[in-house]
Amino acid sequence: MGIHVLTLVGAALRSLTTVSLGPLALALVLHLAKIAAEARSWHNILVHSYPRSGLRFRTTLGAFTGMIGANAVLPARIGTALRLGIVRRRIPGSSVATIASTIVLETAIELAFGVAVILTVLLGGRSLGRLGPGAGALTLAAHPLASAAVGLLGASFVLLALIQRSRLRRYAAAMAQGMAVVSAPARLVRGVLSWKLVAWSLRFAAVYFFLLAFHLHAGLWIVVVVIAAQSLAALLPLAPGNAGTQQAAIAVALAGIANTAAILGFGIGFQVTTATIDLIAGAAAVVLLATRSDLRSAIRPSEQLTPRLT
Repeated sequence: MGIHVLTLVGAALRSLTTVSLGPLALALVLHLAKIAAEARSWHNILVHSYPRSGLRFRTTLGAFTGMIGANAVLPARIGTALRLGIVRRRIPGSSVATIASTIVLETAIELAFGVAVILTVLLGGRSLGRLGPGAGALTLAAHPLASAAVGLLGASFVLLALIQRSRLRRYAAAMAQGMAVVSAPARLVRGVLSWKLVAWSLRFAAVYFFLLAFHLHAGLWIVVVVIAAQSLAALLPLAPGNAGTQQAAIAVALAGIANTAAILGFGIGFQVTTATIDLIAGAAAVVLLATRSDLRSAIRPSEQLTPRLT
């Protein structure tokens, strides 16, 4: 068994030496363009919440890229605290709760796109591990323990709301400001969803060229399956850059499409190259934009969790 694993890993590492540099370079350029489009989407949420802030896109881009770079090497989305801190210090009179709610909205939209891709794959009959075609999500939801857990969670929220009514009202007002763009459907579609669509289109194109670079079949359906596997792994961001979980999800999703060593090599190469470019871009953004106080806030995220609603 041990010898088989070593042989497989050796074959996967050898596959990395045959990568085509042209498609790989193009994939990385598309990956960076995707990050910029995501940042533009978030920027438009921010400027709608603070229309008189004069916030410049390069600030939002730097904060967002810094977050991506931090998340490539740090666990538990610590980079989110970094982007929140950078932006808050550049919008006079802003509150942590409001800016945090813009991040929640941007993340929710990103999650919705990811879930849509996962459902597309599942409904198309492709297995993603145990969540295979016609996955047992409905069966799980109907389980008595699941129902009890949902009921307990709901009761806890109600109890918390009764105890902290006044504070929750202040938080709700601040969060509503951060999600104000939702009440302007035209601006939501034009300034936020359209840029998210651009970002996801660039992501599809980037994955296509990554597959070409690693000499794997790059049909549209394969691209969709890979992105679905990534999205599934991202639902539990336990390790930096979803390392390990992403490779496992991709290996399961692409089983039968190529040999195991080639798939493993693709998963490792994909992770390493994107994490490296994310780290370089993020480090450059932090050097150019972030201050010591921004970094201290990211290291001590508890400061962000007890915001002053100013």
